[in-house]
Amino acid sequence: MDTTLARLPIGQLLDGRYRVDSRIARGGMATVYLGADTRLERTVALKIAHPELATDADFVRRFIEEARSVARLSSPNVVAVYDQGSDGDILFLAMEYVPGRTLRELLVERGRLSPRESLDIIEGVLTGLAAAHQSGIVHRDVKPENVLLTPSHAVKVADFGLARAAARASQTKTGMIIGTAAYLAPEQVSRSVSDARTDVYASGVMLFELLTGVQPHKGESPLEVAYKHVNEVVPAPSSITPGLPPALDALVALATSRDPDLRPADAGQFLRAITEVRRGLPIAEPHA
Repeated sequence: MDTTLARLPIGQLLDGRYRVDSRIARGGMATVYLGADTRLERTVALKIAHPELATDADFVRRFIEEARSVARLSSPNVVAVYDQGSDGDILFLAMEYVPGRTLRELLVERGRLSPRESLDIIEGVLTGLAAAHQSGIVHRDVKPENVLLTPSHAVKVADFGLARAAARASQTKTGMIIGTAAYLAPEQVSRSVSDARTDVYASGVMLFELLTGVQPHKGESPLEVAYKHVNEVVPAPSSITPGLPPALDALVALATSRDPDLRPADAGQFLRAITEVRRGLPIAEPHA
């Protein structure tokens, strides 16, 4: 049984302020609820850390530090953090509620996307990541599940604070790799090292997936997939989707170099490369 759900009946007020209305989604580190800020009378998303993390003192400290850092970010492409708090042993974030769906849901529905659609989405992701990188914040778990798409086609990156806090706490204790295997950079797997270039790598893998409808490496287990990133190059998207412009293959190869020194230094650099290629694409293109 989900003990977080059991302790959060619909209608409960967290910290005397945030009303829990309904569950939206459950992830590996938290459950997200639709809620309301009863003081400011606005809809919010309430991200509640899972109990086993909320009782980890190191995680709680890092979680609070990261939440404060992310709250200072000002980017339309980052899900805003309004507040961080606790109520008894419940650790939560009050965040911007973003109506719409995740990039993963779009991929499930559509399969692959056209080159222009793919670059539009990656540009939004990189704009959000660039703001974070300029502030010294690394995401560490960039993936389609953490990219939100609004009905007006805005792109917003979510889960900065929680992903990094969990990564740092777990690595401190066990050397454990935190992230999703399909998007891990080689150095995250082999040396448990993360910086802006690991976010660039994950963005390059996402671009591959948008253009092809599949992830670049497959395996019998997440660990097998993770080590393929260490030992194998990400293939050219055109090897899966014939007819793609060579410039798109070059973008994916640039971002997913196994040597981090050969990648763009941060999301801003990769964004400039993406923007340059996008200008050269034909205005009209067939649907994916």
